[in-house]
Amino acid sequence: MHIIRDEVLKKILNASALKKVIILSFVRSRKNGVTMTMIENHWSDHEFGRPLTKTAKDGKRVVDNTVRNVVEQLVKDELIEKDNDSGRNIYFYREETDELAGRLMEADSIPDLLRWAVTFSKYKGLPFFDDLLEPFEMSYEELLDTYSIDPEELKPIIEFETAENVYTGWTNNAHQNDITENVTKHLRFFYDVISITKETVEFTYRSFQTGKIEKVSDLEPYLLKEHNKRWYLIAFDPRMNCIRPFSLDRIIDTTDKYSSRPYRIPVSFDSRKHWRDCIGIYTHPEAKVSEVSFELKNGPKYNNINYLVSLPMHTSQKAFKVDDVWTRFEYKIQIGPEVVRHIRQWGLGNVRNILPEELDEDVRRG
Repeated sequence: MHIIRDEVLKKILNASALKKVIILSFVRSRKNGVTMTMIENHWSDHEFGRPLTKTAKDGKRVVDNTVRNVVEQLVKDELIEKDNDSGRNIYFYREETDELAGRLMEADSIPDLLRWAVTFSKYKGLPFFDDLLEPFEMSYEELLDTYSIDPEELKPIIEFETAENVYTGWTNNAHQNDITENVTKHLRFFYDVISITKETVEFTYRSFQTGKIEKVSDLEPYLLKEHNKRWYLIAFDPRMNCIRPFSLDRIIDTTDKYSSRPYRIPVSFDSRKHWRDCIGIYTHPEAKVSEVSFELKNGPKYNNINYLVSLPMHTSQKAFKVDDVWTRFEYKIQIGPEVVRHIRQWGLGNVRNILPEELDEDVRRG
């Protein structure tokens, strides 16, 4: 049974249960066992945690025994076991444990959990959907009945724009369905790598640009990212010394018999900063940021200018009225294929004065 994922901890657990799950998850991740000091250090470094030792006003050091008390309660609830045969206490995760024991989840949290399930119901192919309900060993319908919950009270608070058929099969075409099944399989695999195993991966991949099949090895997965109805694995490639995107529907198969190595996602990796200066999925930290501009007029049927003003192509966008017909839009971005496509979508007759000149040539050339 999987530990309840961090994405839902704040929502469905009270403060006491949150401590238990964080500590339980840490013990579970260390197959050779952990000491109390290791647990305390983990808690002190955790985003939900805090230092356990502080200095009082009289200068004396005060130790917070909260974590030690939680660990002893986890042992009492038979969620972890303590081994002191070696002369020191070592704590191990019990593989047969029931993670719902010890009041890890309160009954009044069930509606919140099911609301998450409703919110992500169209993403049934994604790994975390099963994780939401797995601890209960019940279906969504069984949970409604067991806890007497009215499904009308579980309407989602958040809705996603992506069409449901992206995850359940675009068409009845067998080839497309095969792609969807593979994407679902790869999502589960890389999700577990990033969240649990944290070991490098190897897979065969068909290049979108060239169509050639290559084997990529020793990749360090950082993130799963959706863009334009496609899922991408964002991973560091040591061979190229850069972070690369790999479309999951281009991955042919992952390699099981591979000498992987452990890795850590660097603290310096920030997805918001990584794509800050670009449009689209492809970027490079050392890529040049250029000053881009073009003038746009409304088409014969559509109000292009107001649309682009209300839905900017990039956060750096600035708009300046040239005259009653034309408006100039300026950006500071990396130039790539997505920029060309975004400008071309307005129609070549509705754009002019595209700068720099190389970008204008790419837009006109198509």
